[in-house]
Amino acid sequence: MRATKGLTLLEVILAIGLLSVVLLALVGLQVSSLRAGNTGRGVQSLTRQAENFLEALRRNPGQIPTVCAASGATSGGEVSVGGRTGRCTYELCAVGSDGTLTCGENTGTLYQVTLSVPKERPQVTLRTVIAP
Repeated sequence: MRATKGLTLLEVILAIGLLSVVLLALVGLQVSSLRAGNTGRGVQSLTRQAENFLEALRRNPGQIPTVCAASGATSGGEVSVGGRTGRCTYELCAVGSDGTLTCGENTGTLYQVTLSVPKERPQVTLRTVIAP
């Protein structure tokens, strides 16, 4: 006589197998989420420190030519931001009569400063215009 109530051993094994596959997928998703969260926090902290660096240059624009390298230069401009090495470059800019910003002609009284930290990924790149 065969029992009509309950689950067979095969059904229980299949249910456990399916549950384990779903749980493994959720664990993988959780690990990816934690990794992305850590990366996001690191980028946010680095961005804040890079903004502070640029604000220090904004307070003392006379430092720009000594701290940053001229745009197109292959060396110089190495800076430390948040314990990481990055590169700071600048180019002179002028505001046209129509209000447009023209950079790169080595004329003008404004500095367009680009800060990239660190040189490898994930990288934070900020660009701003500073008036002396």
